[in-house]
Amino acid sequence: MCGIGGFSGAEAGPKTAEIMRLIRHRGPDGERVWEHGTVCMGHVHLKVTGDARQPVALGDRAFTYNGEIYNFREFITGESDTMALAGILRDGMEGFMKAAPDIDGEYAFAYYDGSRLALARDPVGIKPLYYGKSEQGFGFASERKALVHTGIKDIRTLAPGHIYYDGEERPAAGLPRHYPVIKDEDEAINALDGALAKSIEQRRHSDAAVAFSGGVDCALVGAISGLPLCTVGLKGSYDVRAAKKAAELMGAEKRHVVYEYDERDVEEALPRVVYAVESADPVKISIALPLFILAERARHDGYRVLLSGQGADELFGGYARHEAAAKKGRLAEALEHDLEHIAEVNLERDDAATMAHGVELRVPYLGLSVIRAAQKMDTSLKVHFDGKDYIRKYVLRKMSEKYLSREVAYAPKKAIQYGTGTQKTLERLASKRNFKGIRDHLQSLYGEKLWP
Repeated sequence: MCGIGGFSGAEAGPKTAEIMRLIRHRGPDGERVWEHGTVCMGHVHLKVTGDARQPVALGDRAFTYNGEIYNFREFITGESDTMALAGILRDGMEGFMKAAPDIDGEYAFAYYDGSRLALARDPVGIKPLYYGKSEQGFGFASERKALVHTGIKDIRTLAPGHIYYDGEERPAAGLPRHYPVIKDEDEAINALDGALAKSIEQRRHSDAAVAFSGGVDCALVGAISGLPLCTVGLKGSYDVRAAKKAAELMGAEKRHVVYEYDERDVEEALPRVVYAVESADPVKISIALPLFILAERARHDGYRVLLSGQGADELFGGYARHEAAAKKGRLAEALEHDLEHIAEVNLERDDAATMAHGVELRVPYLGLSVIRAAQKMDTSLKVHFDGKDYIRKYVLRKMSEKYLSREVAYAPKKAIQYGTGTQKTLERLASKRNFKGIRDHLQSLYGEKLWP
């Protein structure tokens, strides 16, 4: 993973250099820029799976890429997903459009075909990409703040599964759509087991760990992968206690690491989190802050990749609103909405929080195989009524019994801002500084000169 950016127009070189400076934290292992006339694009490299240098030049064409294509060997023979994308783009954006529905991974890239600049983003929106225009030209980058400093004001987010080409966005690869055909519980469990195991194996890495709160989503990833488990939270918080108990029940104490923090740590990190996430929204910040601290400490311990349970709730019905929707017979509609909006609601925030420290966040539940399996399942297997109660993420919990004790598989879970104790700490800090609430405190930080 890495950071990408570029500019087309007057002073493309200097503007691209400024973009690279502002996203260098995303790729501390190398930097390269390609320039052709009034078009320039750059890449900052986070070394995880290879050393392919980018941008990749193809004559007077070039592309720069952020992401991982896990099934790249289906497109070329070789050891590099970067070169797989080069092969796909041999026929230009038309070649990409043909291949896009079958690409399993997360990506955002820019491609210059010798006359026009094109952008593309994966169907789920796991990797971010922003673009906009100014009087001097057109720019794009992995983070919004990098464009602000090039004078671009009308900044937009490229929609998941879309390309930007010839001055407009158009769909390229939508999310897998399947009519529910699996109603049998055992069939659903076996389909999910195989799909998730495949997705986790694709995303395993020697320098990877699992972001572990003790809930079933991350515990299942931890059990299948066998990777180290990293927990974050205030000392004595619910998540720390729950994670320690879950790790013990899993027999994973020796590979469990706990990063505890206190109020001073929150106070010190808060301005940096506001800067990284580019937001003063209390919900975004209270969720991003624990992940920000986790990534910082995990990177210090040598982890370059964190596997997350993100996406399980949206696929299998993990929220209270999904139970309410199930009671009204509208669960399918609610899950479709949440999956379509998971990038703007969750993924962009999480990417910013972890990549602030050069840590790649991988989300196996959002792998193509898992999404396809989930879309085939009847909603009664997701939020299940047993005659007395509704059980959220039912099929996921049933499947997890293959790997986890029932106590872990059905353990209650608090939202991260509450489970880590972060929400109450932010409230105390706001009160200490005589603000009416968290929002006013964050607005004051956002209004300060946080931009380099």
